[in-house]
Amino acid sequence: MSPAQVDPRPDAEPAFSPDAHRLDLGRLGAITLVVGIALTGPLAWACGWAVVTDPDPAAKAIAGFFGLFFGGLCLLFVANFWKVTRPRGIVVDAAGIWFWHGTTWDVVRWTQAARVGLSYEMPPSLPTIGGPLAHLKAAVSGWLKDRIYGLLRITDKRGIALEIVPMREEELLELTRLKRYRAKDPAPTPGVPRLLWRVRLPGGYHSFEKLITAGERFGGHTWEGWFRRQWSGGAGRGAREAG
Repeated sequence: MSPAQVDPRPDAEPAFSPDAHRLDLGRLGAITLVVGIALTGPLAWACGWAVVTDPDPAAKAIAGFFGLFFGGLCLLFVANFWKVTRPRGIVVDAAGIWFWHGTTWDVVRWTQAARVGLSYEMPPSLPTIGGPLAHLKAAVSGWLKDRIYGLLRITDKRGIALEIVPMREEELLELTRLKRYRAKDPAPTPGVPRLLWRVRLPGGYHSFEKLITAGERFGGHTWEGWFRRQWSGGAGRGAREAG
């Protein structure tokens, strides 16, 4: 067994440092989805009701458009509920970054990492298409985003992820249970492997503050805090698996 691979028995949860920080990704994902469903579901229903009851054809068209918009978002939240909320998470302590999936545990030790930090993307500015419908869509989309961000204390950074760049690519390949997190850095640092682990995180400030504190406490010079990565073309994508 590799020194970085932990016994996967159900009773094999490691003994962590006293100040270790645990981030339950399944629980945070559930909170995010519940809030999203609670917002988009009633909005879709209200738009559908307006389509049925409003005599104005223009109002029906606008309500129908947004009914499909909010309904599609709500269905997307529901369809991904079990995938997003499955038991999984990370623990940061003096030994390194621990991963759990159900009852299995793996660890990437600080001595095995060349760089650890929170990466994010910022979307490029896009031209706005004119017309009253486009302006209304932008206003409603902005309102919905503000409500969700306000309830969850979310940042406007996109694709936030915990990134771990290994010292040696061979160590990344040894941890086969972490294959789902493998990604390629489009602009790697010279002398550092291009393959890395990228763990997508929900956008809650309350989680990031504690995670950053733990990284600074235990990671030393390996911890880099926030840094921006290249825009991948869409928010919310999973890490691209590196073959």
